Parts: sequence; C-alpha cells; structure tokens
Amino acid sequence: MNTEKIAKYTLWALAGISVIVCILFFINFSRPWEEDPSMYDPQFLDVLLIWSIALLVIAAVAALCSFIMYVKEWGFNKSYIYLWGLPIVTCAIGAAIGFAEVAKGKHMLINGEDWFKPTELIITDTCIVSIGIMFIGALAAICYSLFVSLKK
Repeated sequence: MNTEKIAKYTLWALAGISVIVCILFFINFSRPWEEDPSMYDPQFLDVLLIWSIALLVIAAVAALCSFIMYVKEWGFNKSYIYLWGLPIVTCAIGAAIGFAEVAKGKHMLINGEDWFKPTELIITDTCIVSIGIMFIGALAAICYSLFVSLKK
C-alpha cells in the first residue's frame, strides 16, 4: 500500500471518529446537572477533551516529522519559514486580542457565573482567534487549489 492511500484512510478514520465524538457530545450537551439544575452537565465532555488532546499530539508529531523530512530532503528553505510562521503569527494576534480584552476588564459568562481569570481569557482568545484565522486560510487554500485544478 502506498503512502497516499495510507494518508487517505487515516484522514477518513480520524474525521469519522471526530464526527462521532462531536455528535455524542452535542446530543447530551444541554442536560441539566442533577445537583444544580441551573448548570449544564455534558455527558461526553471527557471523551471530547481526550480526543482533542489526542488530535493535538498527532498533529504536533506529524508537523515535526514533516519539518524534519523536508529539511533532510530539500534543506532549509525560506518558503518553509513562511509556512511555519502562519500559526505563530495567528497565535500572536489571538494573544494580543486576549491581552486587550483583559486590559478592558472583559469577563466571560460561564454557567451563569461571572468569570474573570486573565490567564484563561488570554488563552481562550488566542485559541479562538487563531482557529478562525487558520480556518479562513484553509478555506482560501482549498478554493485556490480547486480553481487551479478546474482550469487544467
């Protein structure tokens, strides 16, 4: 079996497991907590968190292996610096927005409670903003590759 088929099957398996985990999480998401009905008790939160951590580790290992294999084969190249710089820049933008939110004294509302922990606000904004920027970048790359392949 060649590398392309293995990558394709792995991608479909990971995507399928991710869809199943998200469906399980959202089915029982708004279930009231028995001890305090004003709070929510999502049943599959642990499964979602463990799967998210597993995907993060898989992505980090794949990115590091990709970087090492690329440098071994082609040497250190400027274009690869740009590719690695995108996630760093998006995280920096998210962190800057998080620091700005903390400086303004913004609060999060979690289960009806006012929540103000600067570290958690900064980390939350960093993750949400970087995910949004990377999602838009991924959509742009997909559209670009689709249009290029349709022209051929």
